[in-house]
Amino acid sequence: MKFWSYLSKSFRTLMMHRLRTFLSTLGVLFGVVAVIAMLSIGEGAKQETLEQIEQLGMNSIIVRQIDLTDEQQQVAREKRSQGLSVEDGNALKMAFPDIKKVAPVKVVEAMVTGTSAEVVPEVLAVTGTFAEIKGISLLEGRFISDLDVSRKQHVCVLGNALAQSLGKNGHVGQTIRIENTQFKVIGVLAPKRWSTGKSNALTSRNLNKCIFIPLGSEIGLPQKISLSFRSNTLSELIIQLNHSTDILKGSQATRRVLEQTHHSVEDYQIIVPLELLQQANRTQQTFNLVLGSIAAISLLVGGIGIMNIMLATVSERTREIGIRRAVGASKNHILMQFLIETLHLTLMGAFLGVFIGILFSWGISAIAGWQTIVRAWSVILALGMAGGVGVFSGLYPAIKAAAMNPITALRHD
Repeated sequence: MKFWSYLSKSFRTLMMHRLRTFLSTLGVLFGVVAVIAMLSIGEGAKQETLEQIEQLGMNSIIVRQIDLTDEQQQVAREKRSQGLSVEDGNALKMAFPDIKKVAPVKVVEAMVTGTSAEVVPEVLAVTGTFAEIKGISLLEGRFISDLDVSRKQHVCVLGNALAQSLGKNGHVGQTIRIENTQFKVIGVLAPKRWSTGKSNALTSRNLNKCIFIPLGSEIGLPQKISLSFRSNTLSELIIQLNHSTDILKGSQATRRVLEQTHHSVEDYQIIVPLELLQQANRTQQTFNLVLGSIAAISLLVGGIGIMNIMLATVSERTREIGIRRAVGASKNHILMQFLIETLHLTLMGAFLGVFIGILFSWGISAIAGWQTIVRAWSVILALGMAGGVGVFSGLYPAIKAAAMNPITALRHD
């Protein structure tokens, strides 16, 4: 009877010890999950921003026409600002020789007949330099040429998704109707990766859903302009600089030239993708620091739990410590024993936390639609932080165990 009572007591003691061990690792586990998940979300946001900026062009400057209020329109009329125009591009090339190419773009609000409801096309009047700057590749045919522009030819190039939605009419040699005008298809773009912008500054056009016509051939079609007297107003000027050119210097030169040609009327917006990237990197560093601090606090709370468990373990194993000291174990041996046990507990929770953190990141991506990326350095950082917390939280219990008097420990029940 005593044997079964002793066995039952031992079993309960073992199970309670294992339960305490499991609970002690939960704090570290959730802390590591927080580190992995937060950093993966941050890396996903960084990668998405980088893709959006690359779509705009890293070595380019974008000048966009902005809509004016009634008061601003009156000021523009008085100062005779004609809005963004091809002449602005010519003036920029003459004033700043480091400009490699300039691509004028005009958005045309027009109805394209025959497209599916899922694809709403955007009609863009462009020149051949647009394809050169954007690095466009073709699946069929060719792009808009200078001859098409000079002759105002009624030809068009289709984005890949738009061509598929048009069915048999989305191939070279076919004709499509834009408003009441027939345009002959001369080219179809190859599929191009596109990332949605989360701000107006980062928004780029999905070229897969665009239809391109020669600049000038849009005459007779509706035009997206803010002022009625600006018949030649462009929607955008894309300026490509030489790779050796200082982008900041180029943006300052662009602003000076436009101030002169627009008579100090700010009816345009200058976007420098490289500056946006630098700003995004600074924001991301701050974001990572905040997230890392939150995760570190979670790990610290977990470390306090492990410290309490180890203090209880030292108290329970006092007699064992006395026996080890009596048979020749030094203080350093006892110290290392409890430090290793603490580190074992911490890393057990940390490795499980890495696994759950990766699954949690994938779950966020699947459910919320956010892009998440788990980097190897984030896993190493999480394990390193967990290991540091383990050593820190186990140091005091280990020192307390090593400092025990062997005789007093042997007398402990």
